[in-house]
Amino acid sequence: MAGWIDVHAEFNSGEPQRLKVRCLDVTLRGLKDQLNEFNQGVNPIDTRRVEYVRYKCTTLDEGRVSFTWVELKNDENVTSMFWEHNMF
Repeated sequence: MAGWIDVHAEFNSGEPQRLKVRCLDVTLRGLKDQLNEFNQGVNPIDTRRVEYVRYKCTTLDEGRVSFTWVELKNDENVTSMFWEHNMF
């Protein structure tokens, strides 16, 4: 899988920020690095780094839409996240 996808990232429970993430051979560490780089670009004085990544996954059940937060813990989770994203 190659290219860029649009995502919305929320830092420290703030307003979601729209950004593009490169999804070529993505790893959890690589995703964290990209998010850190983005955060430094929009918040230069913020020295905190991304410690964990959660993915907000939509589910459909009997016509109702609900959202589940999935904490990404390994590279397999990241691959699954991008696969899910491309399915919608």
